[in-house]
Amino acid sequence: MLATLFSATLHGLDGRLIRVEVDVAPGLPGFTIVGLPDAALQEARERVRGAVRNSGYTWPPRRITVNLAPADLRKAGAALDLAMAAGILIGSEQVEASGRWALLGELSLGGEVRTVPGLLPMVAAIARRGIRRLVVPADGLAEACLVPGVEPLPAATLGAALDRLRSAPRRHRRHAPPRVELAGEPGEAARAGEGDAGRVVDPAPETDGLGAPIEVPDLAEVRGQAEARRALEIALAGGHCLLFVGPPGAGKTLLARTVPGLLPPLDDAEATQATIIASVAGLEPVRGLVRRRPFRHPHHTISYAGMVGGGARLSPGEVTLANDGVLFLDELPEFDRATLEALRGPLEDGRVAIARVGRAIVFPARFQLLAAMNPCPCGGAGTDAAACRCQAGVAERYAARISGPLRDRIDLWVTMPRIAAAEHVRGPDPEGSAAVAARIEVARRRQLDRAGRLNARLSGRALRTACGLGGRAESRVIELAELEGLSARGTERLLRVARTIADLGECATVGEPHLVEAARFRSPGAARRPLGLAV
Repeated sequence: MLATLFSATLHGLDGRLIRVEVDVAPGLPGFTIVGLPDAALQEARERVRGAVRNSGYTWPPRRITVNLAPADLRKAGAALDLAMAAGILIGSEQVEASGRWALLGELSLGGEVRTVPGLLPMVAAIARRGIRRLVVPADGLAEACLVPGVEPLPAATLGAALDRLRSAPRRHRRHAPPRVELAGEPGEAARAGEGDAGRVVDPAPETDGLGAPIEVPDLAEVRGQAEARRALEIALAGGHCLLFVGPPGAGKTLLARTVPGLLPPLDDAEATQATIIASVAGLEPVRGLVRRRPFRHPHHTISYAGMVGGGARLSPGEVTLANDGVLFLDELPEFDRATLEALRGPLEDGRVAIARVGRAIVFPARFQLLAAMNPCPCGGAGTDAAACRCQAGVAERYAARISGPLRDRIDLWVTMPRIAAAEHVRGPDPEGSAAVAARIEVARRRQLDRAGRLNARLSGRALRTACGLGGRAESRVIELAELEGLSARGTERLLRVARTIADLGECATVGEPHLVEAARFRSPGAARRPLGLAV
């Protein structure tokens, strides 16, 4: 007997509808899966067989063929397990069902239905094809409910999923074989997975990916460093790239960690895309729309694929996980050079293209780069003559690990000196995050109302129109560009920063004071001199 159901798989950040055709025919017992399955799908044969047996059903001693259509699309992941198991039981006439059904979920050997990465885009793909009856893992119900137009039904076990499909009394079901549970999760026995469709799920607190809650320090904890605080405010207001340079303990990392508390929340379109990316990445359960802008902080040992994406599953990398947010790279020169050079394209285009044999995927990567580094390996260069213990030329070689083209894409450069103990202990309390965040939100709203995008994304005629330069301001721009030896890209970045400074000051046009302040944050001759000399 032939049974046909629907399921879905992932292609980048998009879900693709899959037609699961199961033929249970007389012949020598066997189980074959065709339709370009990956290794995880090939292993599904053992998962499905164990789940069927341990759920109290009989494994049919027949020739079983599963076809995953369309045949020319490569399928990956374990989301098709539940559909294949249901198709086998329907095809062997142990369960009767009718209508158009879609099923998503990974099966354990004991028959439990587990959630899978990318559940949100897969449910969206099913909804686009007009399929309304959908069975999802009980743990993924809150994520599936984010898609309008479908009414997902939760199932914690294979038996519960089949109860959703069944249109006639159960047949040929034996009692489930005995089992010994020594690795159950807390509360797992209480999850029946039924009757939860209308349950309100409280959003889980944000974590660092390891279960620990994220702690965002207030900007008031950063004492001194007035220039760095001002540069950070400008950078976040306009979406500009920023680099902190200073000795250890100057407050570079602490200042960067305040960023999540300074950024405005995502709008509806941005939140939808951020939630899809979080779902595909599978770092933690999705309980609702992601409203906080992402702040990614990878270690400098990250691989090339980990940064830009790729791997066996063509998973999104850090540049995509930071989409519409901030990518913070601490100890910038310690990153692999090829990994840093891979950032140049996404910084300009806002996307990253990954090509593998038979597959090509484009991920969004509209992130803001925030970086920090020491002036030399020992960290003492630039503080005083006796502080640096590096040999001659070491500081220059250390700074040269950052290529000229990448330097040219950094809008603001800030040197952070050591803070005296007296200023740290006795100094007045600086301005907190709330006041700065309010100014950043107002400046961003002005930019979006004026051009529909942040200043960091303006170029050409749109940038010149937004600046509204007068005769004296135009002459000043030419003078500053020639003095610093700026390239055409560098000149545009100078104008973008000046436009953001004017927005923070609620000025309609860019004037000379805005240009002078923007030029002060440009590293002098950064495109042609070693960084050690520039700072």
